[in-house]
Amino acid sequence: MGPQESETGSDKFRLLVKLSSNTPVFGCRMFPIVRVSRHQSFLQLEVPPHELTFSWYREQTSSSFDREKVRCSVHLDMLAKMQCEECVKLNLSVKGSYHCSNSCYVDAWEKHKVYHRYAAETVSETLSNNQQEVRNIKSYGPDKYWPESDFVVGSSSDKNEKVMEPDGKIWIKVSSSKSYAPTEHDIGHRLRLECAAVDCSMGTNITPVNITVTDPVIYPPAHPPRSTIKCVWKSWNSGLEAHSSSDLTFSVLSYNILAGIYATGTRYSYCPEWALSWEYRMQNIINEIIEYDADILCLQEVQRDHFEDLLKPALAKCGYSVLYKTKTKEVYTPNQYTIDGCATFYRRDKFKEIVKYELEYDKSALPFVEALEPELKKDGCFRLLKDNVALVVILERVKNEGSFDGNQPRICVANTHIHASEKFPDVKWFQVVSLINGLGTIANSKIPLLICGDLNSLPLSNPHSFISKGILQSVPNKETDPLGVYQYLRPRPIYKLKSAYACFFQSDGIEEQQRRKMDSETMEPIFTNFTSEFTGTLDYIFFTVNSLRLESVLELLDEEALGSGLPSPQWSSDHIALMGSFTFTLERSSYQGQRLLPYLPSPWRTAAAQ
Repeated sequence: MGPQESETGSDKFRLLVKLSSNTPVFGCRMFPIVRVSRHQSFLQLEVPPHELTFSWYREQTSSSFDREKVRCSVHLDMLAKMQCEECVKLNLSVKGSYHCSNSCYVDAWEKHKVYHRYAAETVSETLSNNQQEVRNIKSYGPDKYWPESDFVVGSSSDKNEKVMEPDGKIWIKVSSSKSYAPTEHDIGHRLRLECAAVDCSMGTNITPVNITVTDPVIYPPAHPPRSTIKCVWKSWNSGLEAHSSSDLTFSVLSYNILAGIYATGTRYSYCPEWALSWEYRMQNIINEIIEYDADILCLQEVQRDHFEDLLKPALAKCGYSVLYKTKTKEVYTPNQYTIDGCATFYRRDKFKEIVKYELEYDKSALPFVEALEPELKKDGCFRLLKDNVALVVILERVKNEGSFDGNQPRICVANTHIHASEKFPDVKWFQVVSLINGLGTIANSKIPLLICGDLNSLPLSNPHSFISKGILQSVPNKETDPLGVYQYLRPRPIYKLKSAYACFFQSDGIEEQQRRKMDSETMEPIFTNFTSEFTGTLDYIFFTVNSLRLESVLELLDEEALGSGLPSPQWSSDHIALMGSFTFTLERSSYQGQRLLPYLPSPWRTAAAQ
């Protein structure tokens, strides 16, 4: 079934309740959309001040919950036998809290402790007694039943409250919150949401109670784990020895996570509707990102409301700080105006923000458009004034115990999403050159540079060739450059930029199973975007090879294993994540030269860290 929508009404007002999917998924919080409105005959009336009440119920049946579905978060082929209560209490990822054995949990305990500390700091709690946390772990033997009383959601007064329907069906109350995340006890059972709008002054309902009943809760399929593959170098072409200290190595992830406003059933008809709901996709993506454990995250197509409601708080509990830049034009959805943008997260115990720069590509194109002949200005506005953006930040390594004295190294991370339409190659070229021209100032300041993002440009296209080789693959003509952008721009290439995955392709000892996932001509992945209509590489991580050395990459996916296309129940974006691990190769004496912050002129906007 599609999204569940139900409506109740009185003589004057009506209550609309909508779920994004009628199929609840274990561990994925459901956020109903609720609206009170007037009937057509009473448009002159004002909706009185009211508050909404929510009651979630689970259908009681003769069967127990399906514990055979709950899998270990580490060993996906094993049943879960225990759950970390501290993760539950701190509202960390539910799927990440399950383990198949005591040894499995003990092996993962150090990572649990780190996440508990981050999450406790985020919610202003203090965890001080590790022994108490260990005793609080729920543990069940392989032949023991998981008692329902051991897992309670909502207040204690909800625990025994029941509703009986005339046909004899019994519903057990599980929560009084607006949102609800189905637990292991809900798997295989239907849920019931009762919502009412209560007059604040009278204390009476202004509409009848709205009742929404879902399909049974399902347990989602897990995506296969992706390994990191070490690069083997007989020699590194920078001519400098990389420092071996682990505090000078870091990892960077780039991922277009597919904004909810674009994830429609019409566009991705091959994906089940429950797997397209933003609640499921966002939680699945958060789980995936946490698994990769990168130090820096460059995410594109991050929808503003989903960022604020889920992504930002979830990753804050994992120790990340964040910078966020939205596009410049909002999009109307049936419920609200919204917008997507670029988000750059970084581990706050490893890096601190020094300065950030923002670039709105429509502003960089405005002087060119205003200089056009009058008869070309309308077309110039239509072609070049696009809402894409770039978010750039200079980070400094945090000095930790055991790290060397003196100045710590800095890194510049650029996160961007270039215009998508293949009909406008001049727009892609304009945006990429605008970005590189600004970043060249930073690169000249001896600060290592990373460019991550969805360039919406194929390997060997002009944008790709300009970044990786400093040249144009083909000279623009009147058809591809009707406004003369090529003649206007003064591109200044950064000659030391290379693609991480192209470098990996050239490393020594690469296995054949990895080589066949890459294009031997372009040396890039065969695809980073995979749908029923398009398969190809659009996403990249570029880095300065004179100041950074590539140590490893995240393995690529097999096209054969992805079925009809992405997104899917296992992978929740139409793009795949890319990740590389890097080591600083600059001499420590050069860190002093990174102290002066580069100045980027208008239309770049600069904001130093507070």
